[in-house]
Amino acid sequence: MLTVALTGVVFGLAAGVTPGPLLTLVVTESLRGGVGAGMRVAAAPLLTDGPIVLVSIVLLTRVDGTAVLGALALVGAVLLAYLAWDGLTVAAPEAVAAPGPRGSALAKGAAVNLLNPHPYLFWLGIGGPTLLAAWEEGPAPAVAFLAAMYGCLVGSKLVVAWGVGKGRRLLQSRGYVYLVRALGLALGVFAVRFARDGLEHLGVL
Repeated sequence: MLTVALTGVVFGLAAGVTPGPLLTLVVTESLRGGVGAGMRVAAAPLLTDGPIVLVSIVLLTRVDGTAVLGALALVGAVLLAYLAWDGLTVAAPEAVAAPGPRGSALAKGAAVNLLNPHPYLFWLGIGGPTLLAAWEEGPAPAVAFLAAMYGCLVGSKLVVAWGVGKGRRLLQSRGYVYLVRALGLALGVFAVRFARDGLEHLGVL
């Protein structure tokens, strides 16, 4: 169960601190509306990801055949490799407020997350298979994976919102860049593992 939880920690932190549409919105809302607004955006995945996870699990459990599972694992490996490269080549973003319409920060965060293809790709190619594998060991490992992942995903974005709202130096620090690059390296390791699993399903290994 510890391995599954650690996997959730890596996935959650990587999704939480790697630059993307939702993190950008966390930064801009924190600068525009203060810490509270940024934190409401950070909490958006807790509202939007439930249906995405459920649909992905239903689709994956209806998939029959090791060839399809192998292909999905390879797709997951490619996505992980892309995310790993993104993390390894990251530079500190500028913490500058971008213009945009005002309104509910939480609604904005939910809309951005629902329209972002990354959560769907992640749960179909990476998160869903990992969650199903954890469920085969029992409910506790599956819950541990979800709790660790979303705790780190939302928690890290809350920290960014607090840091940006209180001062604008967090995203421009060397520590932030080093953290994202270390997570990129960890995601690269997972990409290799997914590729190996996919090739095994296809009978290549």
